[in-house]
Amino acid sequence: MKGHNIIYSALIYTLILIPITVLADSRYIIKDILIEIDDTNVTDIRNNAILKAQLEGYKRMILPIVHPDDYNKLFSVENIIINSLVSGVELKEELILKNKYKANFTINFNPLKVEELFKKNQILYSVIESKPISIIPILKIDSNKLNLENVWYNSWIENNTSDDLFNFDIIKRLNLSNPTLSVEDLLSLNINDEPSIKNLNNNIFIWANLYNKADSPIKMNIIIKSIFNKNEITFTKEFASLVNEAENDFINRTVKTLRQDLFNLWVQNTSSIDEVKPYKFRYLSNDLKTWTIIENKLLDLESVKELSIEYYDLDNLQGTIYFSGNLDKLSLIMKETDILFTYLGKYSDISLIE
Repeated sequence: MKGHNIIYSALIYTLILIPITVLADSRYIIKDILIEIDDTNVTDIRNNAILKAQLEGYKRMILPIVHPDDYNKLFSVENIIINSLVSGVELKEELILKNKYKANFTINFNPLKVEELFKKNQILYSVIESKPISIIPILKIDSNKLNLENVWYNSWIENNTSDDLFNFDIIKRLNLSNPTLSVEDLLSLNINDEPSIKNLNNNIFIWANLYNKADSPIKMNIIIKSIFNKNEITFTKEFASLVNEAENDFINRTVKTLRQDLFNLWVQNTSSIDEVKPYKFRYLSNDLKTWTIIENKLLDLESVKELSIEYYDLDNLQGTIYFSGNLDKLSLIMKETDILFTYLGKYSDISLIE
């Protein structure tokens, strides 16, 4: 291409900074950040692109894990602060023309630095990636509009993406043992008797009534029952369509809002902003290999601030976990990492869930 200076790299190219630690947690690795700059001055264009990529990566990192009420505390952060959180920048592809720059970046953030920023600003954020949470969203509609049920389910499926931080196993009405169940049946459903429910620890039931009368806004009245580690929270929501909003658009908007509400609830149940408390435990086994697995899992949890072993003999290990949060939160996060924590009064039995 005559008259143009072209540089193209299709190979993975590590640009600057080697990550300080291996970031096993995907929430701190933001990939496919596409940056495009129109500028005739190519001298500092790559540095400018890196700053833009870090800012975009920062926003994409905090949105899935931070409670929306705290967004305003984080969006005005200066570039120098964001730069201090970054442990690595990778340039995947780059195209430089005479007056245009395009690149694809991966930004690695340092979990410890991010945690320090969150704690300094009293940010409520999730500290655990959820296993697929069983969710049964039932839409009650007129028999002549059964096609909207597919719109409803498809919308839940399309919105079931948050980088695996909070995700659902969506169970359709027709997959239930009793597909004609009532709202009372749903809210009182015995999850142990329903083979379609895979996650017995955390599940969500939704009953939505859709009303669409002539010359009136479309309305949806919703009852939601969430069960996180046997702790039940039931609440209601009401939605009305906007002016000239189609049924499909109304349903999609409603699902997006509900999913955000449920994510906020998960953050509140798994955040680590609480006071650090000690929890006594015992491990009754002589299988040290299994204990090593449990210990490593515990030490990988952000909410576990310290793990102390106070006693050990052939088949009895005792110690204390210093954890940010109450016992319900501890038990919930343990189960998400395949650890059973059974409270027995002064102490809890700890074991690995096979």
